[in-house]
Amino acid sequence: MEIIDEGLNLIQDLSGQKIVLFGGTGSVGEGILRSYLKTNAKIIVPSRSEKSKDKLLEILGEVGNSKNLEFIIGDYSTFQSAEEMAELITDQYGSIDHVIACVGGWWIGGPFWTVSEEAWQNQFVGLATTHAALAKAWIPRLSRENSYQIISGSSGTHPVAKSGIVSMQHASLIMMAEVIALEAASEKRVFVFVLGVVNSRNRPAHKPYWITAEQVGMVSSILAKENSIPSQVIKLSDKAALPGVLDILEKEIEK
Repeated sequence: MEIIDEGLNLIQDLSGQKIVLFGGTGSVGEGILRSYLKTNAKIIVPSRSEKSKDKLLEILGEVGNSKNLEFIIGDYSTFQSAEEMAELITDQYGSIDHVIACVGGWWIGGPFWTVSEEAWQNQFVGLATTHAALAKAWIPRLSRENSYQIISGSSGTHPVAKSGIVSMQHASLIMMAEVIALEAASEKRVFVFVLGVVNSRNRPAHKPYWITAEQVGMVSSILAKENSIPSQVIKLSDKAALPGVLDILEKEIEK
């Protein structure tokens, strides 16, 4: 796979497919969304509030006027609300081809022994529950040709001081994806992205070697397009890791 324009030339054509992007209003989700809007697929972005939706549309500008972009307002942070959201989406749009869970963000506090119960509930329990609820609601609705993709971070494999609960939450996502992939065997395709620092709107000090959210979306579109690629962990610590990841995926496609 030849990388041109930072790899955005490799964004796949997914015409006729339907993608649900949880967390699409966030900074990383926005970049993933920008890439998917180039795939010709129908993109459904659940948002917990009209305010978040309106803010995203303002940021997207003309790009957000796409006929392929749809929003659904509602909660999905509990087992019940996630199931209700899945029912609502499938009732309205029919079967879904791919689900991307890009839920969560960064947090920095103090040493682990100073973490408040509020921070623990918000940054670990709440987010872990949301991801578990989404996986529980959507995995049964997807076939082998579809994909379930989770966005996590490298703090889940490398501890980050003063961000311990984020490291723990990311680690739980990585293990959750691997467990689901093991249990589903060849019946489902489950991917988890382990990302380093991502260039996004919330990172004013952009670095040329950081991976971009749009590049994450590009790789995600390849996973969606090529259903011969089996469940796996996608490690994108920085831009230098991108060629290696693409080589691995190309070999899987050629098998």
